[in-house]
Amino acid sequence: MTRKLAGFGFAFAMAELAAVCLPPLAVLPTAAFVVLILLFCALRKHSSWPAAAPVLAGVMSGLFWAFWFGMLVVEPQLRLAGQTVTARAVVMTDAEASYQDGSLRGTLHLVQMNGRDCNIKVNCSAFPAAEPGDRFEATFTLQAISSDRYRQSHYADGVYLEAEYTGGYAPLEPSGSWIFGLYRLRQRLSRALCVWMPAELGGIEAAMLLGDKSRLTQTVEDAFRAAGVSHLLAISGLHLSLLCGILAAGGRKWRFFRPYLAVQALMTVFYMALTGFPVSVLRAGIIYLIALLGYALLQPPDLLNSLGLAAVLISLPNAWAPCDIGFQLSFCGVLGVQLSGRLGEWQRQRLLPEGEDDARTWRYRVMERALRILEAVETAAVASLATLPVLMVHGLSASGAAIPANLLTVWMLRPALILGLLVLVAAALPWLGPLHHLLSLALSVWLSWQYALVRWCTDLPGARLYLPRRYALLIWCILAGLGLVFWAKRRMLWYIPAAVTCLGLAIVLGVTMQAGVLRVLMVGTAGNACTVLIRDGQAVVLFRGGAANLNAVWECLAENGAPAWTAVIDLRQEKQTLDFSEASMVVELSRLQGQSCTVCLADGITADCYGSSDGTLCVVQVDAFRLAAAAGQPDLPAPVYVDLLCAAGSLPDCVSADIIMVNTVSPRWLEKAETVVFGGEEPAAAIRPGKSIVLEEGKAVAVQ
Repeated sequence: MTRKLAGFGFAFAMAELAAVCLPPLAVLPTAAFVVLILLFCALRKHSSWPAAAPVLAGVMSGLFWAFWFGMLVVEPQLRLAGQTVTARAVVMTDAEASYQDGSLRGTLHLVQMNGRDCNIKVNCSAFPAAEPGDRFEATFTLQAISSDRYRQSHYADGVYLEAEYTGGYAPLEPSGSWIFGLYRLRQRLSRALCVWMPAELGGIEAAMLLGDKSRLTQTVEDAFRAAGVSHLLAISGLHLSLLCGILAAGGRKWRFFRPYLAVQALMTVFYMALTGFPVSVLRAGIIYLIALLGYALLQPPDLLNSLGLAAVLISLPNAWAPCDIGFQLSFCGVLGVQLSGRLGEWQRQRLLPEGEDDARTWRYRVMERALRILEAVETAAVASLATLPVLMVHGLSASGAAIPANLLTVWMLRPALILGLLVLVAAALPWLGPLHHLLSLALSVWLSWQYALVRWCTDLPGARLYLPRRYALLIWCILAGLGLVFWAKRRMLWYIPAAVTCLGLAIVLGVTMQAGVLRVLMVGTAGNACTVLIRDGQAVVLFRGGAANLNAVWECLAENGAPAWTAVIDLRQEKQTLDFSEASMVVELSRLQGQSCTVCLADGITADCYGSSDGTLCVVQVDAFRLAAAAGQPDLPAPVYVDLLCAAGSLPDCVSADIIMVNTVSPRWLEKAETVVFGGEEPAAAIRPGKSIVLEEGKAVAVQ
């Protein structure tokens, strides 16, 4: 194995990921199974020892470090849960507006607790408004972070506790840390960059060049995500390599070659610090610094070895770092690009003649240009496939327009970055004011073209795909397994038709299995969620709550293939005016006033609606199944029996259900329930025609 460091680094990160994600009782059997497989391969064929030894060492080292990190760092902080402390806190740079007026939410760095110095980061959902870097003293109640889908993300950031602000606010002198100095510098540069640009386009440039996403609108983020090019808005190795390529000059025989490499290294570190050390920039920066060191020592850099070393260096300070979605997307994307590069080399060796005379013919030139186009398509496709499992595991949506969107827009990133740098230079020199205006105009025009292409890609058929998570992961694993088999048999030429055939059968089978299946999703505010029903490209929403829930519904529909919004059943009694114009039909139950009605919501879906002064109720009939959602306590003359109740903050007395689903794990009425309660942050169920109700997401929180 020529890339021993790559094998060690990837095994180290994967072992840490398994150690912190798997249940404690499953870690040791899983590790033992992997070690036995490695030992078996090595003993069966002695020549495989050089390959197995670094991987085995990485697995053991990763498990060892994850265990001791948990014992020495995480557990001492978790023991503070349940205590009320007086602490001095520093507001970190991720602070944003909270749900309470005049307050913020985000990360606080506790530097002193009950008069003793400490170094603890906590997540606080509401604390008095302040600027990043401001310090204050207050009383907090510490709790362990809730076991939801954001828990691993908090742990990856080094945050293991939640803090509830309880009062005693006293402002202190602001922090003089260099972190906040660079943050304020980034904000000033962002303002200078956007001063003569439209707000929407200025936010795009600030995100791409400076990593400042505070100016991005939700519309822009949704468009880039739907097109599959959201990585353009997050500074990554692509951005860093393009910027560093601007500085590249001179050869190894140049007199000031090594001093210039040192200047590039310093500027790279400064840029990493300026953007706040996000994991994608950290990974790319480490790889680039390793490459610079290799150039200085006249040694060729190796991307996979550098990537393995970067994985170790990022994972050492925090054993939970591999849980971060940015870490996973960044490393998987680079591996996908590397794999596509190897595929391109193989294609060139097989399809292009090697003789000098052949290289001058028109056939050679045509074939070379065709291979370049094919390699560009393959790079976008393989990188998208490499990141697909990460998106599926984290519950994110994939884009069917990712390949054309990347081909059309990625090449426009370099000019946008160069123009952005020129705008900042012109903004720093007052006598270049006219040039500042001209460059801002040119950058705005360029970004408007790029954004127009992104929006065009979002309208392509299949841009918003719904991929069943477990099924998509199964198919991905089958395709990956086939690839390993064909690679081991040295028959990769036959892999493409085999993979296409397998993928085609999987799509046909998946469409057939999903036909007629009604998916029931609960999204929105905890304890007062909306119920979204999706079947065969049609969506029905049983609506509760306010504007936040409406935004959650829009996100849910976008992540589930953007089905046609056929109907809204408005369960609210006291309500604010919201825009339901996208729905074909809106039924307001508050107007029934003690009456009932039956409406057809979609093909094969009807609803019985009840309204009274005390509450509203909607009972949906789907084939032989009945599901209900209510608001308040509707007054009905007789009880209603349903198969599934999508409950809110109160449990209606007039409804009897076999299964109750709620988007929290601790509803106030839990002791009152007399049946199975199925809860979670975003619980989901599937009703299969003529069969049964399958609970897909969430967990049973009570069985009476």
